[in-house]
Amino acid sequence: MNISELKNKATNSEVTNLMGWVSSVRDHGNLIFIELRDTDSRIQLVLDAEKVELDTFKSEYYISIDGEFIKRDPAMINKSQALGEFEINVKNFNILSKSKTLPFQLDDSVDTEENIRLQYRYLDLRREDMKKNIITRSETFKSIRGTMNELGFLELDTPTLTKSTPEGAKDFLVPSRKQIGSFYALPQSPQMYKQLFMVSGFDKYYQIAKCYRDEDSRKDRQPEFTQLDLEISNGSPEIVKEVTESIVKNLLSDVFELEVEIPFIDMTYDEAIKTYGTDKPDLRIKNKIQDFTNIFKKTQIKFIKSALENNGFVKGFVTEDILSRSQIDELDEIVKENGSSGLGWFKIEKNEVSGPLSKIINDDEKNEILQLGEGMLIFQSGTKEIYPILDILRRSIFKPDDTLNFLWIYDFPYFETEDGEIQPSHHPFTSPKDVTSFVEDPTSSKALHYDLVLNGSELGSGSQRINDPSIQTKVLEMWGLSDNDIKNRFGWFIEALSYGTPQHAGIALGIDRFVAVMLNTESIRDVIPFPKTQSGLDPLTGAPSVIFENELTEYNLKYIEEINEE
Repeated sequence: MNISELKNKATNSEVTNLMGWVSSVRDHGNLIFIELRDTDSRIQLVLDAEKVELDTFKSEYYISIDGEFIKRDPAMINKSQALGEFEINVKNFNILSKSKTLPFQLDDSVDTEENIRLQYRYLDLRREDMKKNIITRSETFKSIRGTMNELGFLELDTPTLTKSTPEGAKDFLVPSRKQIGSFYALPQSPQMYKQLFMVSGFDKYYQIAKCYRDEDSRKDRQPEFTQLDLEISNGSPEIVKEVTESIVKNLLSDVFELEVEIPFIDMTYDEAIKTYGTDKPDLRIKNKIQDFTNIFKKTQIKFIKSALENNGFVKGFVTEDILSRSQIDELDEIVKENGSSGLGWFKIEKNEVSGPLSKIINDDEKNEILQLGEGMLIFQSGTKEIYPILDILRRSIFKPDDTLNFLWIYDFPYFETEDGEIQPSHHPFTSPKDVTSFVEDPTSSKALHYDLVLNGSELGSGSQRINDPSIQTKVLEMWGLSDNDIKNRFGWFIEALSYGTPQHAGIALGIDRFVAVMLNTESIRDVIPFPKTQSGLDPLTGAPSVIFENELTEYNLKYIEEINEE
């Protein structure tokens, strides 16, 4: 019997075979009180101390009891629990499973090193806040499937063992025992397979897909993650956005009891960068980047003058509050850690401008700064490299409100430069916005790529897909792949596009990240049942682990250098 079933019980009725964990034990002289807990409920048990010893029960013992369901004394009612006005007078009990001493206490304010929590994740998941997170994740899956069924999507699955293809991150590789010297890759996404469904004639595909990327973990990343993947034949960005908004609206209503207005607002990539410094702005913060270049057009401040002479600008923020010296020093350290030479600032107070740079400014600059009003002028000078720093400053200085702000970012540049090499800013199957201009000048073209952003977090990315094999080949060539690379890695896919492929579009939404943002957790690890650490380790099982030499031999593999197996 579950504890929650007691709500249908009549007072003074008999309870049999009620099971749960011992959450706490209290000695009140002639009575022993136990809080019994199961998956979703709690109830107080009362035992006669003359009939049972106090140390019979320990924390997290799993027990069953028989007894009488009675009302508590009015003065002893626990209003924080659903069954707080009741208790059970225990007549018989049975200890079904004992527990060792816990490695940490299972309360919601647990202050235990995360690696220990992950090592004993099965205990960590008994805590109320963690249980809530995982149940919310489950309810999210349920809501998504309900909406997709209503919209007529087919739930189709794709292979987990695939061909290794470059998609941005490193692949996890799996050796083949039967094909010696060959490897599968775990999918970074189901991208090409879901496009093949469109080639095959399925018009609406979706999948709650496991994806794998061998990249450095962060608070919002995991080597193994779950996404909602969907694709629409004869689709367009507008159609995908409309479907996605319906999914999100229903999910918020079903799982979080929140209503949100649709359609979400749109913003171009260029506008997002110039206004907020990032392509995933947090619109809960109302302050925008301001341009102060005109104030300093005749400046003698050397670093600003140098920036302006190199087609740069001066941008930043005006704060209403005067920051303390320690706050300024902290911001200075933050910007330096992110590549800036330092924080530029002026204090504006009592019709005076002060600060280290105030001795260098001329009268015109001083008067212009005074016009900004009392507070502080915080700025950076340079070209586009200062935008990420301005984003960090904006989020460090100003506090967000508690609203939900969804927006679509679109008109991304097709290519971006990284370490001197160009690569697609999304993935190489994204359609150019204008095919003609793409062919003529690929590096200046825009992509039919769109991101969904919530409160400064990218929830997902989508795009119109390429359905022309010649354009697909051109993109891969621009990426720097040779003819042989294209043939060996993508030849099968380009061949598939050559048989009357419909226009199609889709999106992938990170479910882990969505739930983490909505629950305001510190990390997506808190909403994944069995996650990895930031270094990709699993403290619970010890994975990844060394494979012994005799096992490797079956795959025709061996260690290049000796591995310490201790």
